[in-house]
Amino acid sequence: MKRKLMGLLIPIFVSVLFGYVCGKFIYKTYKDDIDSDLRSSRIYLVESGKYDSYEEMREDNSSNNYIYYMDDEGYKTVVGITSNYDNIDKIKSIYSDNLYVDEYYMPKEYVNSKQDEYDNMLYNMSDVYEIKEVVDNILSLYRSDDGIKLISIE
Repeated sequence: MKRKLMGLLIPIFVSVLFGYVCGKFIYKTYKDDIDSDLRSSRIYLVESGKYDSYEEMREDNSSNNYIYYMDDEGYKTVVGITSNYDNIDKIKSIYSDNLYVDEYYMPKEYVNSKQDEYDNMLYNMSDVYEIKEVVDNILSLYRSDDGIKLISIE
């Protein structure tokens, strides 16, 4: 009986020890990535379209206030940015185009300090002209920064 018990406990003990050592190694290897990814803010980009060329994007959005970014699919125009999900419908209400929303995470050091203030203002507004003005102000916060990195959740 004692021999069967030891034959069972030794492999279990070795497995637990091996798992602990591997877990410590992996945690130590990816610790910096985990810390930086967990210290990020969720934002919603209200986008109006995807374009293959810069000229096409400029031509189609001549009447909108927007910012754009480029990824593997081409140029994408952003007409609204918010960190509050409830503000998305308000942003969509000021545009007649078909808009879609993408959820991203952005490192906290790139989130402008005024973003939360504008989101709170937007949440409490109902006038279309005031909403448009606040959305334009939010876009202007990010217009000059080319170094923002976004993490997509799909």
